[in-house]
Amino acid sequence: MMVDTSTLGRFHHQRLEFKRSLPAFITSHRTLFTLLWIAAFSAVFIWQRNVLVGGFFLFGRTLPARPIPKLRPVAFNLTDFGGVGDGVTLNTEAFERAVSAISKLGKKGGGQLNVPPGRWLTAPFNLTSHMTLFVAQDAVILGLDDEKYWPLMPPLPSYGIGREHPGPRYGSLIHGQNLKDIVITG
Repeated sequence: MMVDTSTLGRFHHQRLEFKRSLPAFITSHRTLFTLLWIAAFSAVFIWQRNVLVGGFFLFGRTLPARPIPKLRPVAFNLTDFGGVGDGVTLNTEAFERAVSAISKLGKKGGGQLNVPPGRWLTAPFNLTSHMTLFVAQDAVILGLDDEKYWPLMPPLPSYGIGREHPGPRYGSLIHGQNLKDIVITG
């Protein structure tokens, strides 16, 4: 019985060439640069995933949620005015009552309205001067999806031809005109 060794030698030879070319491939500056970029992008994507899923991981532990800072002399929570952050209850009156209470504190340095974590459904509301609106982490202010609650306002002055639509426009969800000392943060 005769064995064809020419094919075995060819595969063996190809395997040796691969072993010789592998170190040259790895030591190439382009390959190392590419591997470093892949590692850097992977680290960024892993970090972003950790931030979005459960907070920034620092040595295997998540950082605790930051407490709500007090930026004004008087601070209120939206729940103090009957707000419910379930995403279903309409909270427009709670926002309006809170803003009204803060408007009376202008000479004392103003007030702060804290929106705690939750989903706060509301129609548009106006802010007042000397006010801080603090939206806590995991708090979402949702606009009501019904046009009858949205005020129509006069059109803005045109900045050029074709930039403005003729006729009135809808107001914004959080609105205020001729105000001073307003902070929206969170």
